[in-house]
Amino acid sequence: MKIIYIRLYLIGLIYNFAAQKKEEKESMNYFKQFVIQFGGLKNGDHQFNFDVSDEFFEKTEYSEISNGTVNVDVLLNKQENMLVFNFVISGFVVVNCDRCSYPFDFEVSGGRKLIVKFGEEKYEETDEILIISKTAHQIDLSHYIYEYINLLLPIKKIHPEDENGNSTCNPEVIRKLKILENQDSTNPRWTELIKLKKK
Repeated sequence: MKIIYIRLYLIGLIYNFAAQKKEEKESMNYFKQFVIQFGGLKNGDHQFNFDVSDEFFEKTEYSEISNGTVNVDVLLNKQENMLVFNFVISGFVVVNCDRCSYPFDFEVSGGRKLIVKFGEEKYEETDEILIISKTAHQIDLSHYIYEYINLLLPIKKIHPEDENGNSTCNPEVIRKLKILENQDSTNPRWTELIKLKKK
């Protein structure tokens, strides 16, 4: 009987491993569309456009964003010894409210710059400067697109107020928070939630 269980366990491990590898391969294939082959480009400006959808966030590991529709315009200025990428981002993403924990659409809009230099001097790297090998001929922008979208989000994500200045948070959660506040609850589990409600 033990042998049967061991076999079933091993089959399960093999199946999970194969499924994981398949998922990784599918993710790699998906993100290929965000790879720019700059090696064959002439010096000067080159325009690229990317549509970021739900699939992008689903396939991004540990993504805090579950859904969204974002347009990313990228202007690449290729120079002899560097690449300058200018990103213009606009659209919306679905995030969870830090007050009521319910999801809502948050508009994102902004721009970022990435400078890519060729060489081995890693100490020069900053948030805006990336150093890559002189022999590199392509760059995957998916990671930077994800990071730049996240940087457009506020630290505290709260449902916006309506035209009358009322919160659009889940009313049931707000009602419970008000009850807790009126009871002058000192339970540490609710302290932070009550503080958020007041903001």
